[in-house]
Amino acid sequence: MIHRTLLAIATIVATAAPGASFAADLENGNKLARQCSACHGRQGISRDPEVPIIAGQHAFYLEKALKDYRDGGREDRRMTLIVQRLSDTDIKDLAAHFAAFEIGIKELD
Repeated sequence: MIHRTLLAIATIVATAAPGASFAADLENGNKLARQCSACHGRQGISRDPEVPIIAGQHAFYLEKALKDYRDGGREDRRMTLIVQRLSDTDIKDLAAHFAAFEIGIKELD
């Protein structure tokens, strides 16, 4: 419970821009995430070793990566095509959506 609360606070703080609303729209992020599911999986957990798992990543990292793909700082043909039409608000919402997933780590026996 405490972990989820801290994650929610961290997501809000990490995705906030000066002068912008602090809260991301998780419902919009969920809607936008449908286009990501083909490669990254429905909950951001890819089964393809060449596609990164994005569930549980920091919202700040995801937001920066998406903006870099959109603005040409990072190159990937598929990602660039997908994110080129996303606004900064859409990217913030999408990043918050995937950051909200809790990922368990399996310990080795």
